[in-house]
Amino acid sequence: MESVVSVKMKKTCKIENKENLVNNIFKMTFNAGESGFKRPGQYAIIEANGRRKPYQVCEFDSNRFTIVFPADDDISRDLSELSPGDEVFINGGLGRGFNSQDAPQEVCIVANGLGIPEMVGLARSLLMRGKKCKTILEYPSKKDIYLLESFKDLVNEIEIVTLDGSNGREGHAEDIVKDSDYVFAGGTLDMLKKLAAKVKEGQVSLGSTVLMHSEDYDDCFIETREGRKNCSDEGPVFDMSIINWDAI
Repeated sequence: MESVVSVKMKKTCKIENKENLVNNIFKMTFNAGESGFKRPGQYAIIEANGRRKPYQVCEFDSNRFTIVFPADDDISRDLSELSPGDEVFINGGLGRGFNSQDAPQEVCIVANGLGIPEMVGLARSLLMRGKKCKTILEYPSKKDIYLLESFKDLVNEIEIVTLDGSNGREGHAEDIVKDSDYVFAGGTLDMLKKLAAKVKEGQVSLGSTVLMHSEDYDDCFIETREGRKNCSDEGPVFDMSIINWDAI
């Protein structure tokens, strides 16, 4: 997969909009002047109150980018308490994102957990390239569903499953995948591992799991069949076939 990596450059940007989507999940848009993003699946490191953390990007244009995140740790809670007009430091357009250009004409997006937001930008990119896309999203329950409206005009078909069946269909996202030769996926490691055993071709993002939970965001490595790779620079998106899933 071709690498698209932007230069790391710390800059100041303003919060343009903030919204509490569901429960403790926030959507925040930043005006960066020049966002630096080239592909969905890339990420930004955002610094608020002197502490920094990587966040997968939901959508972007030449000037703005949007993240969707749970305020589930001290750094993210500090970020969620900021308001439009407040300024933060960012390193944007980082890492290697999804390659939608070279994907087959028919693909399937599979996501759960924090892998869902970055799939909005991917779905838009696939639509712009004329790809036919089915999307399978997994949520804990009906009350946890968010960003669904963002997908509806971008993909050909959507299937929603919840772990408790409260939205009508109970199950896991990977169990719903059938007759899909090529997938784009993001979310929990358990889901990605099971999906990789089921589908042989595709691209997966480790941004919301391996990268986001790494103690050193600039020096995060995974084991692959091609040797150790830096998840922050050579990823967080990888061809699913090269990852050594047993070592993650």
